[in-house]
Amino acid sequence: MEVLGLDIGGTNSRIALIQVNGSKLKILKQKTILTNNVTDVSKFITQFNNKIENGCIGFAGPIIGNKAKLTNANLSISIKDLKKNTQLKNVALVNDFLANGHGVRFLKKSELYTLHDGKGIKDIQVSVVAGPGTGLGKVYLIDNKVYACEPGWTSIGIKDIDDYSLIDYLKRKYKRQSYYEDILSGRGLIDIYDHLEIKSNLDTNMRIRKLIKEEPVHKAKVLIKYSSKDKLCDMTLNIFTKFYARFIRDSCLGMLTSKVYLVGGISTAIKPYIKKHFMKEFLNHSVYRPILKKVQIYIVTNEHVGLIGAGAVAASL
Repeated sequence: MEVLGLDIGGTNSRIALIQVNGSKLKILKQKTILTNNVTDVSKFITQFNNKIENGCIGFAGPIIGNKAKLTNANLSISIKDLKKNTQLKNVALVNDFLANGHGVRFLKKSELYTLHDGKGIKDIQVSVVAGPGTGLGKVYLIDNKVYACEPGWTSIGIKDIDDYSLIDYLKRKYKRQSYYEDILSGRGLIDIYDHLEIKSNLDTNMRIRKLIKEEPVHKAKVLIKYSSKDKLCDMTLNIFTKFYARFIRDSCLGMLTSKVYLVGGISTAIKPYIKKHFMKEFLNHSVYRPILKKVQIYIVTNEHVGLIGAGAVAASL
């Protein structure tokens, strides 16, 4: 059967026609546009395909009943409106990371980069799927069932005076308590960079600074591009990766976890820093290091895992 899968995030919105044949899913065609250019989800669907009856929308925000609003963009959605204005008869509205969680079981080995080949924890069938983007997302997979979370708005732990200085900067900027999403997100990368620009004695390369500030979507890629030449870029990515590793470590200890899947564009963009710095911080725990060493950790290189998961949900309706 053929279904529609949508992955609507704070920055990008993706839609795909997906062929489902048992446990095999194949994207037949897909389209990606900036979410700011999506004024109505129903129109986004009908302009792409208005013949398919089964669909699922992964939406970057908490789902309340049959409605949702993006956390980091001005876009709302309701199942009632979708059924009224499109050909869809069977439609599911789920959190975007819930769709990611459903998608990882369809990934090929070639779409997983093994960061840490732990042996897994015996008798534990729990996985974490997480990643930063416009916001910060996470789900737990428990016995092949997916459970959504809102991890971006949990409090950040600090270890030293440098951490405190960054958190204090964020608290002053946003005039509120700081949360993980304030660091582990696209805007978080910029806030770390801005903080270091003020705090450090390093000279700022104004040309690189301008390129980073003006890049609308792929700021992580710009930082990576110049990280070997610019100390501010290098330090920004180091700090970001350190907090990313801590967040994943806390997630694995919050519910004892056997596998971790790091997803999203930022995770793949900063892969060199994850390879170099992630595991040292992840394993930096005075009590549970032996258990953490058993966790298998993968970087998902398929950027369409959310679409694939949405297609799987749509096929089950």
